[in-house]
Amino acid sequence: MSYTPPWAWITEWLSHKEAHLHGVYKVYFFGRTKYQDVAVVETGSFGKALFLDGFVQSTEFDEFVYHEALVHPAMITHPNPEKVAIIGGGEGATLRESLKHQGVKEVTMVDIDRELIDICKRYLPEWNKGAFNDPRTKLVFSDGRRFLKENREKYDVIILDLTDPIKGGPSQYLYTKEFYTIVKERLDDEGVMVTQATNPRYYLEIYATIHNTVKSVFKLARPYRTFIPSFLTDWGFVIGSKGRDPLEVSKEEIERRTGDMESRFYDHEAHFNMFWIPKYMKAIMSRIKRVSTDSSPVGLEKWGL
Repeated sequence: MSYTPPWAWITEWLSHKEAHLHGVYKVYFFGRTKYQDVAVVETGSFGKALFLDGFVQSTEFDEFVYHEALVHPAMITHPNPEKVAIIGGGEGATLRESLKHQGVKEVTMVDIDRELIDICKRYLPEWNKGAFNDPRTKLVFSDGRRFLKENREKYDVIILDLTDPIKGGPSQYLYTKEFYTIVKERLDDEGVMVTQATNPRYYLEIYATIHNTVKSVFKLARPYRTFIPSFLTDWGFVIGSKGRDPLEVSKEEIERRTGDMESRFYDHEAHFNMFWIPKYMKAIMSRIKRVSTDSSPVGLEKWGL
């Protein structure tokens, strides 16, 4: 078998001790928006990929794993989600997955970075699959926190598809108790929110802190995780619910509500498996008591940036 070496490499710093080298075979876009560095490239292992500020956000090979894991547990936990809000989600794949649920009448996607959306529409159409043009879609360019604070509408599900809480970054104050209080106020009586919650392999303390913070605001908080190959690790999420526990949803209901839905990862087995947290992780998380606040927000260092 012949081997064609990449003509460039992207070094993605997973922590201050470890990095992932991505071989680059083609560059579709490389530049900077008002808010972040953006690269859309063809990698050797994962196909087309989106990098923001040096970190892989999603790839052709496995974006469906991340986006189905983020969206469907929360949507299934709500008994009948009709009105959804997404904060972030630039590629449009979170929007795509939300619109798959038959009862959904409206999805409002709020992203601060209009330039990023335009880049994703042009270079990553496989991700959104026409979701931006769906008549149920409302696209708003605004700061997500300001939008939820000033907007008086109620939602069934709010999905926080954010960049990590990097110190000084645009998302750091979207992981605080004050922000989750705003989110809770914008949910109906059975409302459910979900947030991506970073990498529990390298940042278990931050993952636990995000869970603690959601738990300090919501009636019920459940951490969950799944392995994302292009991230080289498990990825963490946290659900906050004003109503049902995602572990109380029956296998039969999940099968009924997803029977006609196109999915490559999510089903009833994936749903319950993701909420299994290994014993050693639970032991460490139980010792972490921190709650992220506006005055003391949780934050990642900018390794390698």
